[in-house]
Amino acid sequence: MKEMALQLINEILGADIQIYTDGSKNEENQSGSGIYIKTTREVRKIKLRNPDNCSVFKSELLAIEAGLEAILNENNYGAVWILSDSRSSIQHLKDWNNVGDRTGISILKLLRHIGVDHEVHFQWIPSHVDIYGNKVADNLAKQGTAQPLCSTPSLTFDEIYSIRKNKDLKTWRVPPSHDWYKRSSPGGSIGLACDRADQTALSRFLSGHLISCSFSHGNKVFPVCAKCGVASASPEHILSCLRLSRETFETDPLLALDFLRVSGLMDGV
Repeated sequence: MKEMALQLINEILGADIQIYTDGSKNEENQSGSGIYIKTTREVRKIKLRNPDNCSVFKSELLAIEAGLEAILNENNYGAVWILSDSRSSIQHLKDWNNVGDRTGISILKLLRHIGVDHEVHFQWIPSHVDIYGNKVADNLAKQGTAQPLCSTPSLTFDEIYSIRKNKDLKTWRVPPSHDWYKRSSPGGSIGLACDRADQTALSRFLSGHLISCSFSHGNKVFPVCAKCGVASASPEHILSCLRLSRETFETDPLLALDFLRVSGLMDGV
């Protein structure tokens, strides 16, 4: 791959402009774009800070847009080569009939303007194989994430959805703090020192998933407390009357289960 890419780059005519682009995003969701431009007269390096939570895909497109804008005033050159390691960005622009995002539309307008007098080529190149222009663009993109944020353009629907999804995923991976839901790992089931059948029985009681339970004011309740006779008794009330604590379910689940069965609260499970 590297050899093929280097061969192609070496065959680019000296009068042509080479634009290397890259996007980056760090763990703090700060994103940046890097652009390395090689013209007949000079070499230009551009680093940009993009809005927080901007996707790498969007950062790649912003880099292409900035690279094209940077050569608008260039004169006396041949073709333009945009060399990117982002297949998705190139494919997105190739399917130009379906491009609807603002950055994509801006790029297409720039291509149409430049394309009046010059050929424009998009070329995918492999990343992290020491291709000089790509390596410089990658470093510039990483530096861009540390730049001050000058403005906060509005995010797209897909970017907002991605932000919300990541936040929900992080929340789900943090085990709940309350005592009734002890898990050995995020996403795991309740861990109690008893067999599966007894775990199921205790889980049904704690969650109110018993035939004898009914809804009352949005809560699962038992028809009556067998201990004190109070109607519409909640699981918490039952435990209080039986002098059982939440810790009992963890320290001695079989004892708690026996109390519940003797009190006729387990539907025969």
